[in-house]
Amino acid sequence: MTHAELDRLQACLNLALDTLRKEIDSSQLPPLSQQSSVAHPLDDPTTYLPSAGVFDARRLSLACLGELKNLIQSPLDKIMEERFTVYGVACTDTLIKTGIIDYLSDVPNPSQGVPAAELASKFELDSQKIVPILRCCAASGWVRETRDSSFALNRCARTFIEGNAGRKLNFSMPGFMSMIEAIPHWVAESDWKLSRSPEQTAFQIAFKTPLVAFSWIMENPDVLVPIAEHLQVFGDISTPSIVADYPWEQLQTPVIVDCGGGEGGLVSSILDAHPSFRAIVQDMENVVALTSSIMEDRRPHDVANGVLKVEPHDLFQPQPRIGNEYSFILRHIMHDWPDKEATTILGHVARALGPKSRILIIDMVAVPNVDSTATSVQSLVHDSRAKGPDYRIPSHFGSASRIVSGSSVHMMTLINGCERSLREWEKLVKGCGLRIMNVYPLRAHTSIIECALDTRALL
Repeated sequence: MTHAELDRLQACLNLALDTLRKEIDSSQLPPLSQQSSVAHPLDDPTTYLPSAGVFDARRLSLACLGELKNLIQSPLDKIMEERFTVYGVACTDTLIKTGIIDYLSDVPNPSQGVPAAELASKFELDSQKIVPILRCCAASGWVRETRDSSFALNRCARTFIEGNAGRKLNFSMPGFMSMIEAIPHWVAESDWKLSRSPEQTAFQIAFKTPLVAFSWIMENPDVLVPIAEHLQVFGDISTPSIVADYPWEQLQTPVIVDCGGGEGGLVSSILDAHPSFRAIVQDMENVVALTSSIMEDRRPHDVANGVLKVEPHDLFQPQPRIGNEYSFILRHIMHDWPDKEATTILGHVARALGPKSRILIIDMVAVPNVDSTATSVQSLVHDSRAKGPDYRIPSHFGSASRIVSGSSVHMMTLINGCERSLREWEKLVKGCGLRIMNVYPLRAHTSIIECALDTRALL
């Protein structure tokens, strides 16, 4: 009796883990340990860029584990697990909001764990509620039960400590669960089920508002700041790879314009690595005052010398920076909008281009879920001519692509946006008189889609 799929996944997982171990050693990183009381460099992609080998091996390992789980888990267990996932989110939120995460990180001997009774007394909580919540978090790997009803932080949970990236990224605005609950009705039964308007989504149904999601957020200052911090971290995750993995030296324009550039963190990192450029951060009127203050504090010489400028600009208005002097960045902008609005935004930038200008769209590229070998598998096989096992992994990397697929559903639900496939990107870009010159995969969930004027259309 042969177990073809099981054997293939086991062989692929062994390959991926062996490669990951070697790549970690080659990068002179410490061994991975959940029980470590300090964060591992790989825990925060906003501050550490893994080697391509580490990135590929880790992604393939996660893909294999996910495919193995899909193969061997009972579908009824899978149903229950998916239904209970929402409780895991609520449990981590509870540990953060009560202060338990920060308390567990500060105890004198964190590896010994803290009794639930002590936590209950400290925070005036019911221990009979705290224990199930902590055990739910333990099942997700955030904490561990060192002895009956005593808990310690695992290494990965340190990202939730006050001031760390995971604390900011973890934010969910009030009403988020209601929006998720509205999806089946919106998609299958509502009067808007065929609409692709950003004004007719599950967001409007759940929040009982006619406003587009971004307009609603601007009118609710209690969620504006934490959402801004969440989006900042979401962008920062890809910044080190953007700086390292795109050939900036080939860019022929002296000025980089970051459209919707927020606080200016991306262009600041680009200028640090490539000081020959000048940069402009564009954003809405209510954002640029803060950005100007941040840049004047962090880069006073660049601001004074005109190397770095901050200016207001609405993406739905014509781009004022025109000609061969400028190239443009659109990071996490296009996925916010349906095709009609995305075409308007991209079209305004396209009409500002010179022959040497480039538009760098930095967004996720959704890969269709097909049974073909993921390209990264072959990169881990050192001798491609050797006859070896069939390491077939879905080209979208299975479970390792959940962030991409989840983000696509989230943007759809919020504003009828989506994460686009390469075919969809090509259609959108072509409709704006552009062509894709290259796609640069990043050591992140995003890619850089480099676009230029399609001069062939003029011939």
